[in-house]
Amino acid sequence: MSNPVGRADTWEPRPQRNSGLAVFSRGWPDQAPDTICGWGSSEPHTQLVRKGLSTILEAHRVTTLNDAGCGDLAWMSTLDLGGVDYIGYDVHERATWPELRRRGYRLEVVDITADELRPADLLICRDVFIHLPNDMILPALERFRRSARLLLTTSYTSDPTLERGEFSNFERMDGPSLRHAKLDLALPPFGLGQPLERIPENSPNKYLGLWDLTC
Repeated sequence: MSNPVGRADTWEPRPQRNSGLAVFSRGWPDQAPDTICGWGSSEPHTQLVRKGLSTILEAHRVTTLNDAGCGDLAWMSTLDLGGVDYIGYDVHERATWPELRRRGYRLEVVDITADELRPADLLICRDVFIHLPNDMILPALERFRRSARLLLTTSYTSDPTLERGEFSNFERMDGPSLRHAKLDLALPPFGLGQPLERIPENSPNKYLGLWDLTC
């Protein structure tokens, strides 16, 4: 890992606190052999994601990277982040973190629905909002706008199983859940519009979208 660069020296880590999101403490350990974060974070499933992220880091000259909902870093730790000041955030301390910290990764326990993050060029929030209700996602997005220039996060396009092709963001979950609920960040109440870029994922209609939060 690289030494801190850019604006990282203006930020101080927070002490661990109870976020109230205990449902995510165990993770999804039975879904994949290489991660507790479920099959979506496994090595086979993240091949396109890893390639696409590497391209974005270079193309957009990213030097500071926040990873909101980083989990155990099963796939992120395989990337070459040389020259990028990385901080991973998760609502719970993970078993892999002590060893990852010894390797140079900075990792902090943070509730992204309630806490401010340090300034960064790019903020990744993969497979997090799909487990949260809208009333937790909206304030998180507002905090992201205050901290990051670019946002790379999970979204879906139209759902062909529905009669009109588009699903409604208003028919989702009522609280945090280990089960996921799709969302389209281009549509209300989120209204991010069409992303600058899309990284396709190995799941129907799912992608990582890159949005400019300064617009």
